[in-house]
Amino acid sequence: MSETSGIMNFAVTPDAVRAAFGLAGVVHFPRYDAVRNHVDDRTAHFLSCVGLPDCEWFMSKSGLREADSVDLTEWYRDKGGVPDECRDWLVLGLFAETTLALAPGSGTVHSIGDTEGRLVYAPIHRDVESLVYALTKFEILRRQLSGGSEGVEARVDSLRAEITGFDPLPFADGESQWNLAVEEVIDGIW
Repeated sequence: MSETSGIMNFAVTPDAVRAAFGLAGVVHFPRYDAVRNHVDDRTAHFLSCVGLPDCEWFMSKSGLREADSVDLTEWYRDKGGVPDECRDWLVLGLFAETTLALAPGSGTVHSIGDTEGRLVYAPIHRDVESLVYALTKFEILRRQLSGGSEGVEARVDSLRAEITGFDPLPFADGESQWNLAVEEVIDGIW
């Protein structure tokens, strides 16, 4: 991270995210100081300046009403609760039918699933910037492929390499949501 005059530089810019998802397809989160706000400065700045995509295949937890909680514990209250280490995590959105949550202490983004009545989770991105970087690159690929299906596997391999070069976590687990999503792109499902 480099800072110049209080401005943080990110690998993905607000313009790149807006170009991929459109103005209405990006949700910005206000920065606020509250006792329960444990989000680090870099993450808070990223979410307020760059934002999170919100589209048909990545649904941001964008509700800003008080009743619209981002607290993971509240989301999974009816499913037996969450492990102690996840109690302060914040829901970012839904991707490939999986909840993505931010661990505010580390900044890591985890995929959350419910297996046999218990919550399972795994790191999927080192931080929110990596998540938005991957989502943006994936949307660009989706748009390119909408014009034709030639060279799909080569394009998907290129995308996988580009995302892995930025953050190896998305494709580290062979059964991650990212691996499933790109396989579905190859199979023509997306």
